[in-house]
Amino acid sequence: MSALRSYLLLIRWQALRYKMLLPLMLVVQGLLAFGIVAGYPLLFPELDRNTTLFLATGAPAITLLTMGLVLVPQMVAGAKTEGSYEYVRTLPVPRLAFLFADLTVWAAIILPGVAFAVGVAVLRFGLDLAISPFVVPAIVLVILTASCVGYAIASLAPPMLTTIVTQALVVFVLMFSPLNFPPERLPDWLRAIHAVLPIQAMGEVIRGSLASTSFAIAGGSVALLAAWCVGGLAIAFVALNRRG
Repeated sequence: MSALRSYLLLIRWQALRYKMLLPLMLVVQGLLAFGIVAGYPLLFPELDRNTTLFLATGAPAITLLTMGLVLVPQMVAGAKTEGSYEYVRTLPVPRLAFLFADLTVWAAIILPGVAFAVGVAVLRFGLDLAISPFVVPAIVLVILTASCVGYAIASLAPPMLTTIVTQALVVFVLMFSPLNFPPERLPDWLRAIHAVLPIQAMGEVIRGSLASTSFAIAGGSVALLAAWCVGGLAIAFVALNRRG
């Protein structure tokens, strides 16, 4: 069976597996985006344009990160528990075809939530965003990076540990990551951590692609995301090929 045919068949198989959960996933994404846009402004005594831009672009970034770094590994952990993960390893299909098929399905699930978050933010704050022509590849890069890292976490860790790690990631992303505020507000040691983690870079890429006249996309952020994406994909690929 060719790699392309395997890829297309696996997309169909994965889409059928998740079809019952799709409405729930969309609702969760919508509620998360709405909660960020409606709830976070209550923390600020007044909102200037810079603050509203951070909130408006932070909402889709947090939605995307939460799905990629939390939901994806939890679903992979569930597949390991139910046995479908091991079943895929027995199929006569290229491992990369399965990984890319899975990532394609997750990208299709995550994208509507990102679009909804942007729409809610624009309506809430009345902003006229300067969307970059590179917004699509920027968002795809962030989705792939988040999903690949999440996939790598689930591939390396047992299901129970995956659940614990992803719950900790939720807190870290929501409370201690410069997505809704400038990184200068963080203590130096936490800024140093974010300089090597992909979370801040994801926020910068999303922010720069949605509000291009106010924020720039640094080449270093793109390179960092590409490195994490390739690393996560490599770890997941090795785990799928591991025997035993």
